[in-house]
Amino acid sequence: LIVQNLWVYLEAVFVGGDIAKQLPQEAKRFSNIDKSWAKIMTRAHELPNLVQCCTGDETMSNLLPHLLEQLEVCQKSLTGYLEKKRLVFPRFFFVSDPALLEILGQASDSHTIQAHLLNIFDNIKSVTFHEKNYDQILQYHSREGETVHLRTPVNASGNVEMWLGTLLEEQRRSLNDVICDAAVQ
Repeated sequence: LIVQNLWVYLEAVFVGGDIAKQLPQEAKRFSNIDKSWAKIMTRAHELPNLVQCCTGDETMSNLLPHLLEQLEVCQKSLTGYLEKKRLVFPRFFFVSDPALLEILGQASDSHTIQAHLLNIFDNIKSVTFHEKNYDQILQYHSREGETVHLRTPVNASGNVEMWLGTLLEEQRRSLNDVICDAAVQ
């Protein structure tokens, strides 16, 4: 059951996502694990008698501990990867591992960040992207419906942690400008 739960968790990460491209060695390791897991599941399907399936030969007793060990290696690498991303953009510490995996896994489409903005930023509910320049952020909106135009548009391409850092800095500068303008008036 432990192997199955860990396999399900890691399958979502390593099968066809952007994270698999960032961790190619672990993706290859998981691919081998996946093949072995598929063989175990095929065997379980072919042998409906649970006792016979699990104890009929040494396959299960030898293979499952090995798969668990390999899955733990993949998980450890994934945890290290997430930690590096959090160190680059510390606001990721406010986001759970599954949510961070979703953010990083969908990083190739900057618009998918919308669902996570309130968890990452203090009261940024959404951002507005340029109509023609798909990845350019022009303004942000609060939960209360306030809109702040960014002093300089932010290009939301490349590593998500980098452009979110740029968005954070631009958000601070733009909000500072709004406050200074209000103080002058």
